[in-house]
Amino acid sequence: MNVLLLRVFTFTSVFTGPMVVLASTTETVVGVAGGRVLLPCRSAAANQDGVEVCWGRGEPSLFTCHNTVMNSKGGVVKYRSSNRFSVSSTVYGRHASMSIYKTRPSDSGFYHCRVQVPGPFNDQTFTVHLIVISPQSVVSDSSESANVNKQTLNTPHTTVSKFIRAAMETLKGQTAVEVDAAY
Repeated sequence: MNVLLLRVFTFTSVFTGPMVVLASTTETVVGVAGGRVLLPCRSAAANQDGVEVCWGRGEPSLFTCHNTVMNSKGGVVKYRSSNRFSVSSTVYGRHASMSIYKTRPSDSGFYHCRVQVPGPFNDQTFTVHLIVISPQSVVSDSSESANVNKQTLNTPHTTVSKFIRAAMETLKGQTAVEVDAAY
């Protein structure tokens, strides 16, 4: 299975006083329609026992989780808008990441996780930009491979799959700092 994880890091700061700075990070995840995607919630606070994690659609708000698709506490789901959403225990955070099963193109967009830490202004947010592409974009064009002759079979060459091209077209105009591709 081809997996492409594009990490696009942007930093947004909101100054509410001379010493308080809230930062938000965005990561882009590309998935194939009909499959499963894992939306990471990269938050150190997610490893604390008993914290509540909320996932919402759209950009995060300053004080609350909005457009909630899933809410969990200690890995136990308290609310989900669809059975396709599931809490996932991963290296990113103990019970903070969210899996979406049977993905659809309409699932594309921004999601945010909010780790609700007790105390004022302690919540941590992480934003994920999900891009769901059609399975046809992943399948290679047989006419392209039919044009390869015997002389070029042993010659090293680089090709860009339609999957990567579709993802890059979607991201045109955004700055990619890090690209991880695992085949």
